[in-house]
Amino acid sequence: MSDAAAIHRLLDETVRRERGWLISSLVSRLGPAQVDLAQDVAQDAIVKALATWPYKGIPDNPRAWLRRVAGNAAIDRVRRSARELGLDESWDFTAPEEDVITPSLSDPELDLMVLCCDPELAPQDQLILALKTVSGFTAAETSALLFLMEDTLSQRLARAKRRLREQTGELARFPTRFALKQRLPLLLRIIYLMFAWGYLPRRGKDLVREDLCREAIRLSEGLMARAPETTPGHHALHALLLFQTARLPARFGPDGTLITLEEQDRSFWDDAMIEDGFAQLGAAQNSPDLTRYHFEAGIAAIHARAPSFTATDWASIAKLYELLDKHASSPAIKVNWAVSLIMLGDLDRAETLLSALAPAKALQSFTGYHLARHKLADARGDAKAAKATLAEARACMNSQSVADHIDQQWRLFGDPD
Repeated sequence: MSDAAAIHRLLDETVRRERGWLISSLVSRLGPAQVDLAQDVAQDAIVKALATWPYKGIPDNPRAWLRRVAGNAAIDRVRRSARELGLDESWDFTAPEEDVITPSLSDPELDLMVLCCDPELAPQDQLILALKTVSGFTAAETSALLFLMEDTLSQRLARAKRRLREQTGELARFPTRFALKQRLPLLLRIIYLMFAWGYLPRRGKDLVREDLCREAIRLSEGLMARAPETTPGHHALHALLLFQTARLPARFGPDGTLITLEEQDRSFWDDAMIEDGFAQLGAAQNSPDLTRYHFEAGIAAIHARAPSFTATDWASIAKLYELLDKHASSPAIKVNWAVSLIMLGDLDRAETLLSALAPAKALQSFTGYHLARHKLADARGDAKAAKATLAEARACMNSQSVADHIDQQWRLFGDPD
């Protein structure tokens, strides 16, 4: 990687890491009614950073720099509007340097997430609002993650933002412990989706967005510290995040190529993080009520415990996917269940699952579905079908790193006709 490319990547990572915090911090100061202003001035600050940092260098404190530039832009906009409306222009946004994180609100991103999880909104609208506003996902990323058309997403986002702007009172600035408990299921779901996108982005050149994975873990830890109590489901989710993140060092090679689970050098896995994951999973067992996170963490734990890919307990994994499908059925879960059955050698049952999913239009653009069909065809020795399904997977993959891996697999079946 050239020096210029390395600098550009560092800039991109810094901006991505700080964007969510910047918007959340601005909303905590301006109030939810000014969420659009917060997003606009945050974007202005980011554009200015991208224009100046390559030449002047990244500041020692990028967060404070962005906050100061965005704050000044907010002051200018408010005062300009005040002059146009004939109102008092004496509005101040000054904050001491040590107030970069407001003392009474130790985590503005978590606070804004709580506000986004408004029970008056449909659950999916809450997810859209949080992913767009707090996590900084683009419309394309959010629609891909939630299997929504972008125009539908835009309409729902506009409705959700109207509701956010209406929020007033203490909760708008100081989310209560009751609010945290009431909104916990959606908060955990947001963290889960944020991590899922970071672990395997479906768009762009990144093999993994480790910044998102780490941010999801940080938010989960922050929620544990602030919620009245940590539920078994939360412990299970945190275990899942730790198990998956522990494998990241082995997930890609020095040249940035994808290394599948089967090919990974497990000595690169983070043993300390895996140990922490098992501790969290142990704490998650103290309840008869199981969540989807219990099943997914259980699956991740089996992978973490397996000494090698061939020694993996696929029978237990397939059973856990079956239980997960009964608890929270979705096409993606069925696809993963089918893959575990293929690994177990139960090809007929895997084919039944995948065939039942064929009419679902949303899955036609889901790479994992076509890769599962490819794996099934390959296991049956049907080279023609294996090649065709691999081509379908490649056609709908927007992540360059995964597309490159698919291209490598394609070459095993010969050049395209």
